[in-house]
Amino acid sequence: MPRTKEFDPEDVLEQAMELFWEQGFEATSAQDLVDRTGLNRSSLYNTFGSKQELYLQALDHYRQQDADGMERLIDQFDSARAVIRHLLEDAIPSSGEEGRGCFLANATVERAHCDDETRERACESLTRMLEGFRMVVAHGQEQGEFSTDRDPEAVAHFLANTYFGMQAMAKLNLPSSVYDDVVEGALRALT
Repeated sequence: MPRTKEFDPEDVLEQAMELFWEQGFEATSAQDLVDRTGLNRSSLYNTFGSKQELYLQALDHYRQQDADGMERLIDQFDSARAVIRHLLEDAIPSSGEEGRGCFLANATVERAHCDDETRERACESLTRMLEGFRMVVAHGQEQGEFSTDRDPEAVAHFLANTYFGMQAMAKLNLPSSVYDDVVEGALRALT
């Protein structure tokens, strides 16, 4: 009779995600995963497969946490401008944060050029983000908050690149005033 698992795979996946997020794929060894999760190698690999498979599952876990966020934000805030401000400000590293940025942005920079599965996930997430930004911009145009002389899709590309650029800059531990300037500049560009 097979032994029952004495651990919660979701908890282990969360711990692995945090470790990959902090260190990246290349810098994370199998021993690092064993140390962080408390599992032995055989349990880790029997449950999640290879390091690559665990990484992709961790990336999917991260992506799932962000799913459907734009629609909730439109309902939560009273204006499209407030939604975009919130999203861009969310990219600003918190004080005391080690500048780890966004796991998806980090994965894109580290692995998309050499790993088709990471690139595919990054493209799917970017497409979802672009559609969300496009929807928010179109809503803001309908409400008279944003200029209607710009294509919502083009503005969405600008906002997504701004967001990912801020996530990449988070690794530099820059003063928060730099990010504030970026957010204000992006919002000014919408009107």
